[in-house]
Amino acid sequence: MDNKETPDLTHVEALKPATVTAQTQGDVLLVTSDDVRRVPVPTDNPNDPLNSNPWKKAIIVANCCWFAVFSLLSVSGIGTFMNTLFELYAPEGKSAEQVVGLSTYPTMVMALGSFGMLPLAFVFGRRPIFLFCIVLALIMVIVAGTSNDFDTHFAARLILGLATGSTESLMPLILSDLTFLDERSFYFGLYWSSQNAINAGLQVALSYMIAASSWRWYYWLFAITLGFGVVSAFFFLPETQFQRPLALVNGYVVYTDDFGHTQFLTDEEARERLGERMENEMSEGPVQEKTLVEEIKPWNSVPPDAFRTWLSAYAAIVKSLTSPAVWFALLASSITLGIGVAISLVYSTVLEESFHWGPESVGLFNVGIIPAAILAMFHSGWFADKVNVWLAARHGGVHKPEHHLVHLIIPCFTGAIGIVVFGVVAHEPEKYSAWGLVFAWGIFEFAFTAVLITTTSFAAEVIPENPGAAMVPVVGGKNIISFGASYGLMPMLNMWSYLKSFLVWRASALKKKL
Repeated sequence: MDNKETPDLTHVEALKPATVTAQTQGDVLLVTSDDVRRVPVPTDNPNDPLNSNPWKKAIIVANCCWFAVFSLLSVSGIGTFMNTLFELYAPEGKSAEQVVGLSTYPTMVMALGSFGMLPLAFVFGRRPIFLFCIVLALIMVIVAGTSNDFDTHFAARLILGLATGSTESLMPLILSDLTFLDERSFYFGLYWSSQNAINAGLQVALSYMIAASSWRWYYWLFAITLGFGVVSAFFFLPETQFQRPLALVNGYVVYTDDFGHTQFLTDEEARERLGERMENEMSEGPVQEKTLVEEIKPWNSVPPDAFRTWLSAYAAIVKSLTSPAVWFALLASSITLGIGVAISLVYSTVLEESFHWGPESVGLFNVGIIPAAILAMFHSGWFADKVNVWLAARHGGVHKPEHHLVHLIIPCFTGAIGIVVFGVVAHEPEKYSAWGLVFAWGIFEFAFTAVLITTTSFAAEVIPENPGAAMVPVVGGKNIISFGASYGLMPMLNMWSYLKSFLVWRASALKKKL
């Protein structure tokens, strides 16, 4: 490639050439003859998030995890006092299915929040949308905590679901802005696993707190934690959106898209897709580092082509749904989430009525999630990154998205075992210990977390033209499909036993993954 015809390239790594064909189906040259390649290619720009010091990265990741943990638990954690809600709203004439809707409908609405917030983050930036979502979540938990009737409570939780939906798309996008491809599974693993582990510990405490006080303290806790999150994010979560300049590595133009994912293009492909941008970048001068005031400013300037950017984001997301691989990842994560939601809706009733646990003790059901989440982070995060690099080395240094699917083998079997054990123990409580339910939930949660990490990583790479767009329907869309699955649980339990209902779930899960 003639250097005069390429853009002004910055911070290009000196790597020995490796034999590689043109990028196809999301393949990335990850391993060279000497080392693991740093993809995306970092620049000399002081505002490049990839150049952030480790402490700054850690604080940004911590802010993302903090919002995700407490907003998601505020949506999903009411299973710890579902019986209390049945008794509270029965005088208003609300059926069990309607009360269960306090959990299932906000989960579904999270998908709308996911689809709605991500394109806005391309237009306005990550930071303004993050701040908007966390402030909206804070307001809604206060409204829910002060509600005096079912309808107000329900409406507040629906809007809370919209705000929480950003954790399914915007937070992974911020993590993608900060990380290299070879370490991304680890950070996704840390993100998803920390949610499950911390949520499990909090749910144990929540059942005791609610039994000792009132269900309203469930929301006061989240008002405190989300309030802290607002302050922390305002001062310590800078804008991570960064238009990465084109770079040249081993004869390929390296291009990072708006979703934060990297592609290797030939000269001809780059000129066809990025010709105008290549010319513009040749004339760009040095960039000054942002001041503290600029970093904490809660808004960004809107680009002149904002509406086109907004529409193109939706077009890329819709186009990604033409890929069978995206549908596989979507269905695998959806049915796994649906089973998890279904179990969370019934466990307090099973423990209180069949095993005679007190309301203050039902949170102990979640203790197994803590070690399960840690194991899932190790299996599908750190260990998966090592396996992916090893597989890439075996394939001429080329990493393929399908390498991620190897990591679904163990979760597939452990998840099936957890579902069967839960159904058997719930069906015959006189023969088994309640701790069988705890064990079943723990090994299923390992499978759920591992599937979530793996399908997210797989979807982020599977479409070469717009690899990041595929992550949005997989991570956000799973809430819509899982809602339909979990919503059918109560009618299933009215017709069948716990055992038969959960065996149906098991068959559905295996069909989607195998």
